[in-house]
Amino acid sequence: MKEEKLDSVIYFLMDKTMRISKKYSLKRLQEEGFNITIDQWVILLRIHEEKQQTQVELASAVNKDTASVTRILDLLHDKKLVRRVPNESDKRKSALVLTNRGTLYVKEGKKVVTQIREEGLKGTTRADVEITNRVLKQMAINMA
Repeated sequence: MKEEKLDSVIYFLMDKTMRISKKYSLKRLQEEGFNITIDQWVILLRIHEEKQQTQVELASAVNKDTASVTRILDLLHDKKLVRRVPNESDKRKSALVLTNRGTLYVKEGKKVVTQIREEGLKGTTRADVEITNRVLKQMAINMA
């Protein structure tokens, strides 16, 4: 079996691409006036997409441990982007909702993120992206 060079190993390429993407995205978001990290953006977007989810559900959805999500939520709360709404039937649980400011942040942020995604995918076709998505999803299933 022929040994692969590191630059052709898909796992290395995925990691390298994610690091470059996060760095570039953070820079672009900050240039556009968004004082937020990529992890904070992902949490905000997920709360926007999935109304009334708990912190445990959110952590599972974004593939992070609950302690990390708690820290991110505390920062988002301090920025007045997210609030916790106590569950009436179970006081140990809270639903996570965006504030009005958080909703506006997501709405405006989506415009920038769409531009970032378009820039990152320049030179690829829709078929390229569909194949890549299918491969990455299968890899995740294989290793879950």
